[in-house]
Amino acid sequence: MDIGKFKSSRLQLTLWILVPPLLIVGVGLSTYALQLQSEWQLNRTKTMAEVLPKLAKAESAVVALLGQIDNPESQAISSEDGLISFIQSTARRVDFTVDSLKVERKAPGKGSGSDLPLLSAKVIGSGNIDAIQRFLADVGAAHQLLAESELQISQQSNGIDARNCRAEITFDLVLFEAGRKE
Repeated sequence: MDIGKFKSSRLQLTLWILVPPLLIVGVGLSTYALQLQSEWQLNRTKTMAEVLPKLAKAESAVVALLGQIDNPESQAISSEDGLISFIQSTARRVDFTVDSLKVERKAPGKGSGSDLPLLSAKVIGSGNIDAIQRFLADVGAAHQLLAESELQISQQSNGIDARNCRAEITFDLVLFEAGRKE
């Protein structure tokens, strides 16, 4: 290299002095930024490695729960007639006499407090307290989405049987299949 070129052109001398440090700083900053990005990605991968097994375990628990809820007997109750038939057959099995049974469909959110449609059944019947308890237990055990929302029990005073009680029960059935979107 000829030193004379630098004496004749001040611009060339300035560029030869400034460009190498600027290149070193630019390459250093780029390397540092790449290192930060790699560390961030490594931390994210480690976090995902910790979370994914827990997420897979929770997913399998949800699938198992949905499998219990979606049993064939539960799927049979998707209409008013199915609910009436189920309640009457359960009542006959435990010696609970159904005097009146009214079923109505409630739209999602409208008085139900839920985003899923409901079938509401108002059952008025009679039987001894054991029959009423077995009736409630059998209904709740057979369908996880069917539960009593109101219950009133009073002793009948007709003199025939002092152990006979009158029960007014309101059951709510969540229509899970109708509300589930896939």
